[in-house]
Amino acid sequence: MSSLLEVRDLTVMYRGRGRRKDKVALEGVSVSLNEGETLGLVGESGSGKSTLGNTVLGLVKPERGTIRFDGSDIAGLTGAARRKLSTQIQAVFQDPYTSFNPHRTIEQSMGETLANSPPMSRGEKRARVVAMLDRVGLDSSALSKFPAQFSGGQRQRISIARALLPEPRLVVCDESVSALDLSVQAQILNLLLELQRERGVAYLFITHDLSVVRHMSTRIAVLEHGKLIEQGDAAGVTDEPSQPYTRRLISASLSADSELQRDRRSTRRAMTRLAADATGDRSKRADEVLRTLEHQAVTEVFAQPVPQSRALALPLSRGIAGVADVDGVTALRAAVLELAPRTAEAMTPAAMLTLVQEARARKCSALISRGQSGVLYGRIRDLAVAIETGDRARALELVGSFDEPLEPSPHPNGARAGAHTIESQA
Repeated sequence: MSSLLEVRDLTVMYRGRGRRKDKVALEGVSVSLNEGETLGLVGESGSGKSTLGNTVLGLVKPERGTIRFDGSDIAGLTGAARRKLSTQIQAVFQDPYTSFNPHRTIEQSMGETLANSPPMSRGEKRARVVAMLDRVGLDSSALSKFPAQFSGGQRQRISIARALLPEPRLVVCDESVSALDLSVQAQILNLLLELQRERGVAYLFITHDLSVVRHMSTRIAVLEHGKLIEQGDAAGVTDEPSQPYTRRLISASLSADSELQRDRRSTRRAMTRLAADATGDRSKRADEVLRTLEHQAVTEVFAQPVPQSRALALPLSRGIAGVADVDGVTALRAAVLELAPRTAEAMTPAAMLTLVQEARARKCSALISRGQSGVLYGRIRDLAVAIETGDRARALELVGSFDEPLEPSPHPNGARAGAHTIESQA
């Protein structure tokens, strides 16, 4: 399949003035996007993601490289040629409060996007605007109103309607939901997906939030300081990121899940108490951090669209014999934190990680001495089954039982068969 948008070896430089030095905003970036797909472009502020979007839109001139749209190089287009292209490439920007001229009605603002479309009568133009407004959940009464008369979420719906009005093939969405509260974000994201399914439009979706981009994207590209450091299918990049920088982005993502927010706060508070404890024996504080991290790891898994327990597959595949020594049972329990990038050991501060590892080794040694490592194995096996079957309550019950007296727990129907499936994945 030929790409709708193909960016190759793109370099963008912002020239300094006076004593300011030149700044390389993008360096040798190459990405592509097919019809009807979404390429998520993520990175921190200053990573170059908005510069890439603006270069595609013709708002920034590249230093070198090519931008091909439907097979034609558009990097050097200006004037009438660029305006004509606006029927094919549109944008939805971050701030719904500054996206409109406050002195023009919604009908006037939306009608401007049809200026380069085939000629049509005023009635035809109005009918098309009304139909598009209806599609995003607004009626014809919006036509005569001014932007200030709408909420932020309504204005962003109008921005989307305006962008899709000329029936473009590509829409650049630059932080298009970051200025909205979480509940409105979800509505706008779902609207974009519905419109994509209906119209086959492709999105270049720019954001700093990997939890948002996973929900939206077919593939994800990660930028750091103007360089492309990682790209791949959305699930692969978010579930198994290869770069520490990507892991940090994941750890900074927000969530509307109240239980997950509570677990994250509990972990932060436990870590704060441990860091502030000046006593010689901080083992109880370290135990608390381990417990809150493991509980958070499971909650993080269920915050994903498709909860998966792959991190547990390899240690479980070693069977009961694999947890007959301290190293085996420690590896089994350590895998729980690897269920979610945010709780993974690579994301834990080094000094804190050492204390958490010591707490885990101490607990696992005690299990070995009491001959109970097989019971922990059974609980973690059941945890994997609960995650794969979407049983959140059971999974949280199991992870909360790791430090309770370890007695064999009854298996829910099908748990043993399910466990065999989990183990066979490794």
